[in-house]
Amino acid sequence: MGNIVLRSRALANMSDVEFEEDVDIIEEDDLFDDPLEGEEATHENHLVSILRQLISSGEIQILNNDRPSMSLPDIRKRANLDQLKKSAIYQSIKQASGYDADASSPTKKFSLLDMLAKRESGLGSKGGPFVQSDKCKVNNLFLPNRTEKHVYNCNSKVFCGRFSRDGSQFISASQDSRIRVFDATTSRYPLVSQIEAKNVSWSVLDIDFSPDGEYFVYSTWADALFVSRLRNMESDDIHCLFLRPQCPKFGVFTVAYSNCGKQILAGANDGCLYAYDLNANRRVLMVPVAQEKHDVNAVGFLDETSNIFFSGTDNGLIKVWDRRCLNEVNPESAGVLVGHFDGITYIDSRNDGRYIISNSKDQSIKLWDLRVFSPADAETKVKDQLCYGNWDYRWDEVPKRFYNPTKTLEGDTSVITYRGHRVQKSLLRAKFSPAVTTGQRYIYTGCGTGRLIIYDALTGNMVEKIESHRDTVRDVAWHPHRPEVLTCSWDFHVNLQTYLCAENAKKKTCPYASRTRRLIDSDDDSEDDSPPLRRSRRIAELRRAQSNSD
Repeated sequence: MGNIVLRSRALANMSDVEFEEDVDIIEEDDLFDDPLEGEEATHENHLVSILRQLISSGEIQILNNDRPSMSLPDIRKRANLDQLKKSAIYQSIKQASGYDADASSPTKKFSLLDMLAKRESGLGSKGGPFVQSDKCKVNNLFLPNRTEKHVYNCNSKVFCGRFSRDGSQFISASQDSRIRVFDATTSRYPLVSQIEAKNVSWSVLDIDFSPDGEYFVYSTWADALFVSRLRNMESDDIHCLFLRPQCPKFGVFTVAYSNCGKQILAGANDGCLYAYDLNANRRVLMVPVAQEKHDVNAVGFLDETSNIFFSGTDNGLIKVWDRRCLNEVNPESAGVLVGHFDGITYIDSRNDGRYIISNSKDQSIKLWDLRVFSPADAETKVKDQLCYGNWDYRWDEVPKRFYNPTKTLEGDTSVITYRGHRVQKSLLRAKFSPAVTTGQRYIYTGCGTGRLIIYDALTGNMVEKIESHRDTVRDVAWHPHRPEVLTCSWDFHVNLQTYLCAENAKKKTCPYASRTRRLIDSDDDSEDDSPPLRRSRRIAELRRAQSNSD
């Protein structure tokens, strides 16, 4: 392991300046190994303890001179599909992505020309234009497979990014305390506005759009959430939503707007889940999620009702809560999901009230059916089997046993487990692909190797692994209506991943894909939006028309 340089929070936002001559160079082994023994080591033990606490709180950060491993892990065992094929989601995704609900394979090849010919002949699924599942079937031929361009260089680590629900805006937050909004109506993504965030301390940790796209909320190492309106992006228009925690050093790792837009959920380092009512302008809920105050890294709402929500913590447990029967004095979850060996980094809902996926420090993504919880005593039984605290994902090497485990936890009710990416350094996100364009056929995630990873949800296979960044990809966002994914990385960049034909990769264009998408979305009476003919072709067409009239 190489040497590291410790840099204080005051210098955290100064890019390209190291100040190595003003700080001590400390061997990484000395810092993170077990404390020394003996009276002569008392001072060193205190120093190590203090440094660990400061790093955990975000007061100082580590500048590692060694480039992280950029290779993907070797997964020797394929995903078990038995439980998946028995589940309702398997048939649901098959139908949504254009395959019949029969025994046929979802990877069966098909002819795009035959589909177009049947549509033009009135022999399509509905005797006319493509239905939504047909469009998804064809769109899935053009998954993002290459990096097209750098959208923006933030000159600091980019922690999160998200599209508005209508896909018209993209918002990002980075360690330079700036929140940036991009115009997402086209693939150019121009920067339209930016704002200096308040009370950032170390970095903005999470951000979310309101359902109508008018507001955004962000969280930091502070005892409040911060909300601002997009139309008037000025620091004076940022409003604090005080959560009134009982923890002196408080940080909110995750935030989520309710689908009705009236409440905001937050998960914090004190092991509690918070709910803030925007109409009442006060905190309405504080639920201790983990008995030992493990960090709450993931929260969110299950569906459009905003009554049922979930939480994921550093002890590897996922809990589901029902607001209608939740007593804050003696809170009890509606159910617990056991299966991950280590902490949860992110949870994404399919928004159908049934299925979620969870990304974990145990280097896996799991798909869950929320109608099948783990047994009531599962949490107690697996407590000694969890790996929380045995290693630190921020700087330690990943335990090899995570990549090819020989057994599952007792009470694991997950539908399928996806492996092949690396979860290191930060709380990496994994999400479902959009329903409108892909039928939610895919699960995509950032990776500690600087890649965008895309899994086929129906086969468990990794279908794309795009090398785009030189450091961890912490957040990923798939455009709701276009085959484009924006990746936010600690190499300071926001990059655009899109589909490029192999023969046009060097030209960075794919006219066939764009023309095919026009054919998919067009109706017989639609106007032709293809580019105008070149002069030579116009003359040829004119001469041909004259000869036909003669």
